[in-house]
Amino acid sequence: MNNSDMYYKAGLDYLTGLSNRWGLHDYYGSLGLGKTIHAMYIDVDNFKRVNDVYGHSMGDELLVAISNLITTYTEGFAARIGGDEYVVLLDGDWSRKHVTGIAQELLGNMQSMDFRKDVLSLISLSIGIVFGQKTDMPLDDILYKCDAAMYKAKNDGKNRYAFFQALDESIRLKKSIETEMEDALREGQFVVYLQPKINMVSSELYGAEALCRWIHPQDGLRSPALFIPIFEKNGFISKLDFYIYEQTCKLKASWKGTPFEHLPISVNMSRLHLYNKMLPFELADIADEYGIPYEELEIEITESVFIKDSEELVKMVAALKKQGFMVSIDDFGAGFSALNLLKDLPVDTIKLDKEFLQGSADDIRGKKVLKNIISLCKDLKLEVVVEGIETKPQIDFVTSCGCRIAQGFFYAKPLPLHEFEDFATEYSKNKLESYVFRFNGSLRSEDGSLEGEYNGTDLLFEKGITPDSRALYLPGGEAEENVVILPNNAIVNDSYTIAMWIKPKELHSWGAALYVKFETGFAAMVPLAWEGVSDFRIRDSRNINGWYDVSGCPAREGLWCHFTVSYNAKTETAISFINGEVVGVMENVPVNRYVNRIMLGGDIFQPSFSGNICEVVIFNEAKDYQSVKELFTSYVERPGFSHA
Repeated sequence: MNNSDMYYKAGLDYLTGLSNRWGLHDYYGSLGLGKTIHAMYIDVDNFKRVNDVYGHSMGDELLVAISNLITTYTEGFAARIGGDEYVVLLDGDWSRKHVTGIAQELLGNMQSMDFRKDVLSLISLSIGIVFGQKTDMPLDDILYKCDAAMYKAKNDGKNRYAFFQALDESIRLKKSIETEMEDALREGQFVVYLQPKINMVSSELYGAEALCRWIHPQDGLRSPALFIPIFEKNGFISKLDFYIYEQTCKLKASWKGTPFEHLPISVNMSRLHLYNKMLPFELADIADEYGIPYEELEIEITESVFIKDSEELVKMVAALKKQGFMVSIDDFGAGFSALNLLKDLPVDTIKLDKEFLQGSADDIRGKKVLKNIISLCKDLKLEVVVEGIETKPQIDFVTSCGCRIAQGFFYAKPLPLHEFEDFATEYSKNKLESYVFRFNGSLRSEDGSLEGEYNGTDLLFEKGITPDSRALYLPGGEAEENVVILPNNAIVNDSYTIAMWIKPKELHSWGAALYVKFETGFAAMVPLAWEGVSDFRIRDSRNINGWYDVSGCPAREGLWCHFTVSYNAKTETAISFINGEVVGVMENVPVNRYVNRIMLGGDIFQPSFSGNICEVVIFNEAKDYQSVKELFTSYVERPGFSHA
């Protein structure tokens, strides 16, 4: 038998020398029936943080110091019944004022203990008190009341005491939650609800967040606000997280062959997991069992966790990313956000807390802060999801700031599986990877969702690249005359590819075939920049020297030419293609955002384009070399194709 076992059998805590739970029960049994006692349940707030930051040896020293504090000021029988939990029984006919005074002494003398002040600054005490209990009552019932009062002290802000309030329905519910949780897990009472994430610009289903709901056989649907805090306290949350994660993988496996088979799903993970170095491998094993690609699973971690335990969690995020998972910071902006952490965290997504959104919506300074946070995240190549979207004005404001992905009741609350699948089926139909304008007698996109507007007279449609295709004829003119204005939401992403066939009637230096005005600059497709050269010009108006020119061979008058430009916001790379071949590449080109105008056939500086344009395709993603080559080939292989 080792020393700790010997201490335990003797009813003593091996670390502090106080009684343990066994010794506490022995003492209570020795009091006999009919006596009056008062009990305190004392919990050390943020104790785990001390272990995480300073190590377990420092944590043990702190527990010994707190034990000495308790024995000095309580005048009762003290026991350490858990890692950072103590119970004190006060035996005697003491007044409520006297008992309150003891609790105040403990709280008041905590920070003046003979211990490292930097450690003490991290912690406090939460004390639950039950007053005037008869020893006829089982000790476990008394401790249960104390524990409930201690939870109230924590929920009220910590570093305080609270008395047990009899007949509190929340106490009854808490007790039933803890006694039923294991059976509920075995019986499948915990189910996955899914809250959609929506592209606010295109109304496309972007992803979903997996959320836990408890379907209780008597109480019905139990809110997570009731049971999640309890599970986080007693550690059951770790088991529940893995269960919800596996249920999510199983769910995704059942979607094979559906339009949302590869829909990314995010799953919340408690901070309790994030010190487990095997977590990335354990998550990977479960995903492998169900055949789910890691990149379709996103691990969500709340912002407060990063602030408290940044160094270890940066390592864990890096390990999850190395394994192939997506990682997001949830509730960003709910507290004092550690913006400097963003440069070190290899996460994929920042989720802006709904309180942050609602607090900024009607305040000019708040709006500026929100817009700049979104811009900062975009510059760091992070996706931004805004939580709590409930109104159309919120959507208009957030999208004007450059954010396109949202969760909120405007679109859907968390949905049970069958309702989510109906929702996903409907919103998956909105998925548009590209907009195609064929100009076969109208300015509408092929899918009918967008329509251009002609700024000129005598709009004509002529023969296109094949006998059965049509082309828009633009006669040219002064700047912004005889041009087509396309809807701004034809480009909804920071990355894009734009392809078109052009046949110039006459070429003017620096005349644009397509011009996109952003809030921060512009992009222009220029068939002839100067003699012998075409150009894909990007202007960053935030920098006086922000001119970026990707040059190649020019278009020729009277001949069809397939002109394609691509911009990858993740890599900040601009590429120009002529007839399927790369003619120019430029890196380190800053991102332009917030499309204000898309002008086909001209710009605001030069005479308008004169000639034909057909098969304009706008992809809301950067296309690779092979995709552009294949697009070009698909045209030239059509019957009757001719460059003339």
